[in-house]
Amino acid sequence: MSRRKNYSNQQPEWFSWIWILAIIFGSGVVASYLIPIAILGGIGYGIYRYQRQKRVRIEAKQASIGRIEDLKAEIGQADRRIKELESYQEYGKKEDYQELALQILPQLTYIKNVAKELRDEIPASVYQRIQTKITTVTEEIDKQLQKIEREKRQKEAQPKKTSLEELAPELVATVRNIQIDHEAILQKISQSESNNKEELTAIHQSQMEHYEDILEGYLKIKASPKDFYNAEERLAKAKAAIEQFDLDLDEALRQLNEADLRDFDISLRILDKEKQTDTGL
Repeated sequence: MSRRKNYSNQQPEWFSWIWILAIIFGSGVVASYLIPIAILGGIGYGIYRYQRQKRVRIEAKQASIGRIEDLKAEIGQADRRIKELESYQEYGKKEDYQELALQILPQLTYIKNVAKELRDEIPASVYQRIQTKITTVTEEIDKQLQKIEREKRQKEAQPKKTSLEELAPELVATVRNIQIDHEAILQKISQSESNNKEELTAIHQSQMEHYEDILEGYLKIKASPKDFYNAEERLAKAKAAIEQFDLDLDEALRQLNEADLRDFDISLRILDKEKQTDTGL
């Protein structure tokens, strides 16, 4: 009985070959379907990738076009504001100029940065023109702002006429003489043939600044003596210094005038010698 069971469990050899052939045949059938599917899938993925990249490029291009249009609008607005700024400068509206200039400078910086980011999207000549104009306009605005600030400081340093007349009538004549001498000395230096005009001008301007500091302090103390220590003593010293400065300017002006008469003195000596020679004959 056991022998019959073992014999029935044994499979014939040809049965194994049938399985092998079935597997081979099945693999071929599956492959014949999978390969076209894989090819179609690859083609489909490639088309998807291409379309996606194309869409990204189109969106990027549209975004660049939009930014370029915004840049054009920004440049147009800046041009109008620059013309308005030039009008303020022409008519001497310094406060309006300063206020508008401080608004334009950040706008110019923004335009410069955006143009740099879009450099590959705009013609090289246009990009260069934008950068050159922004640099030129910015430098001019900075120059004018510095000039306005410098004039403000000078104006604040100089006492107002009404303040001088009200607070220090005793110095009105002296201050007037100093101003006259100051202008005359500057004119003499500018007209001289000296090689050190700039040095002489700088020395004189430095002396004027010290004088203005003293005069400003004098007027502050005169306006409210109780708010300062040793007010009377300091006022006396300041007044004496201002009056001495007036005398110093008179002396400087005389020296400059004498320099102009060197040719005059030489001519006089020559004439005197010729006269003596003629008399001797």
